[in-house]
Amino acid sequence: MADHQAHGAQDEENMATADKPLLANVRQEWEWVKRGIEEIIAEQPRLTFRPEDVYAAVLNGEALLWVAPEGFVITTEQDDEFTDKKSFFVWLAWAKERGQSCVVKYFSFFAQIAKQHGFSHIEVRTPITALEEYLLAEGWEKDTVVYTREL
Repeated sequence: MADHQAHGAQDEENMATADKPLLANVRQEWEWVKRGIEEIIAEQPRLTFRPEDVYAAVLNGEALLWVAPEGFVITTEQDDEFTDKKSFFVWLAWAKERGQSCVVKYFSFFAQIAKQHGFSHIEVRTPITALEEYLLAEGWEKDTVVYTREL
């Protein structure tokens, strides 16, 4: 989808001045990215994957790891079998500190990447209800709400 750029601990100074997320090598970034994924899973215990599943998906090219000074984003492609449209799916997003408006800051970057690669839209899924008001105010539309009940 885009050219990979390696940004390990040795490049932290360059990453701190980046004005857009950069594709990264999961092997070089894994130590801190894994901590972020573990934090996401701890806050959302209904998620069924492990950090190692995310690592494997990125390593195998099924997902992309983007890094920025504030944190990381992991994206994948979701295909709609009925319309043949492709969705640029933000699978995981994590920030070192919350409240930095990263969605607003980097939306145009990810929208441009998605358009360049033939995606029809960007999709985000979250169980965090506090994000709904924020996303709706930023022009996102609510598509579906999923409810589950254990048997």
